[in-house]
Amino acid sequence: MKKHSIHYALSAFLVGVILLAVTACAGGVPSAESGTQHVKPAATPSGKDVILGLTYVPNVQFSPVYVAADSQAYMNAGAHVKLRHHGAEEGLFTALVSGHEDMVLASGDEVLQAREAGMDLVSVGTYYRRSPVAFIVPEESQLHDLRDIAGKRIGIPGEYGSNWFALLAVLADVGLTRQDVEIIPIGYTQQSALAQGQVDLVVGFSNNDKVFMQRSGMNVRELPVDFARIPLVSASLVTTSAWARAHPDLVRAVLNGTRQGIQQVMTHPEEGIEATQRQDPSLSSEGLQTAREVLAATLPLFMGDDGSVSLKQDMELWQRMGDFFAEIPDILSGAVHVDLAVTNMYVE
Repeated sequence: MKKHSIHYALSAFLVGVILLAVTACAGGVPSAESGTQHVKPAATPSGKDVILGLTYVPNVQFSPVYVAADSQAYMNAGAHVKLRHHGAEEGLFTALVSGHEDMVLASGDEVLQAREAGMDLVSVGTYYRRSPVAFIVPEESQLHDLRDIAGKRIGIPGEYGSNWFALLAVLADVGLTRQDVEIIPIGYTQQSALAQGQVDLVVGFSNNDKVFMQRSGMNVRELPVDFARIPLVSASLVTTSAWARAHPDLVRAVLNGTRQGIQQVMTHPEEGIEATQRQDPSLSSEGLQTAREVLAATLPLFMGDDGSVSLKQDMELWQRMGDFFAEIPDILSGAVHVDLAVTNMYVE
């Protein structure tokens, strides 16, 4: 397995999101310890404390979690949840497997790769019900369909993470191979690479890259993606199998509280903005406006096709992702045991 495929500290899905958000909202990239809270493992006599890990720094995309904590939705559901933002150099699952966190937000592809590395992880509930991955082109581009990307220059952060897997899935779906396009690793510089004409399209996220490009004055649009044909599981609530078995009521409480937080933010988005500002009081007025637009682009990701909010996971999608990963060289070296990586037994 390639080393970069288990470098969770640079999760292309969530960390890339937050790097861009911080740059737009605060005018710079965060330092290694920016936003980090060092929290000891939960050890209260009541046994009710749960430490929930979030990547990097406060961000409006976590606002349902902030709202659930502030409104005591977690407490009312039966758990005292403490939030912990990771440091820049900390692995995504390091604190979880060491016992310094009890649950963490992570994408499904990260869970499968972590299990491949020997971590006994299980996804217990969905957070985003649809992937935010977006194939972004300038408004004036002659590209209007992903079936027309043969021979085009495609910018991606690198050959890892949700962006990379989405690109591979799209290529397979439209009958193309890596050799049919020019793939250019550009790091998290999607905006400048597209603006300067270094690439014809970039693989980014609809709820940050596209928002920041538009706020900078760029006219961009997304190429339509049939997500029913893209076998990727997005952000999920993850814990260890051992912790879930030992604390089933706390798992259910965190899921119930998170669902209530999502519903509250969808009904009253400004509460999500206020909760984010309490997490990051340094947000400027410009940063708050950016946060509002990011949140507006994020809210649809929480909803199913019928507009409902549920943390129940799509088991068929998980299996399709496992089958897809098994076909990608150097990602997973052995059999994919999806049935051990995901469960709906704690979702009410």
